[in-house]
Amino acid sequence: MHDLPKYIDQTLLCQDATEKEVAGFCEEALEYGFYAVCVQPCRVLTAARILRGSNMKIAAVVGFPCGSTFPEIKLREAEKCIDSGAGEIDVVMNIGALKDGNTGAVKDEIRKIKALPAVLKVIIETGLLTREEKLLACKLSAEAGADFVKTSTGFTKNSKPATIEDVKLMYDAVNRLGVKVKASGGIKDQKTAIAMINAGAGRIGTSSGVEIIGISSEKYSPGY
Repeated sequence: MHDLPKYIDQTLLCQDATEKEVAGFCEEALEYGFYAVCVQPCRVLTAARILRGSNMKIAAVVGFPCGSTFPEIKLREAEKCIDSGAGEIDVVMNIGALKDGNTGAVKDEIRKIKALPAVLKVIIETGLLTREEKLLACKLSAEAGADFVKTSTGFTKNSKPATIEDVKLMYDAVNRLGVKVKASGGIKDQKTAIAMINAGAGRIGTSSGVEIIGISSEKYSPGY
């Protein structure tokens, strides 16, 4: 039996979240013992203030949610987040560049952000990709040094929720390369979270962490 809260990146990314709400969110995350909180860049300083002295990680999203801004802007955004207290960066891949076949640009962007002192998760937005594109996105992320590949933002218009099939596909693509999978997007209950972990997810991104750990009764084992 594993510690379910330690898989969870408790997430608050809505654009209307106030500083007071972010502070309360971080205090709740501490209470329930989640692995990390994931916040917008402008809220990293608030999270760092509330979580100071704890072991909880702070993740910040970069290039969120579309991933299509200039690479140098993403890099600077990541730098600012780290300077503010983030230890993990969840960056959205440039999906248009991937579909163009511009693999060099995709890898170069990831590689430059990975050079910063933070855990790097690359969001590949599975709901917008074919099977072959998902595998290519995973391959490029791994080759560029990413620590995780992540299913989705949950914010893109045509994006679909994380699926068991995608997590299995991604796990098989990157596990042998030492890269982990983060499942995110539409994970609202414990049964779904456990299924994602059993499929190979090493981390769960969700705004429903409290609901997910409410009744930790079902056994699970990480890895597909």
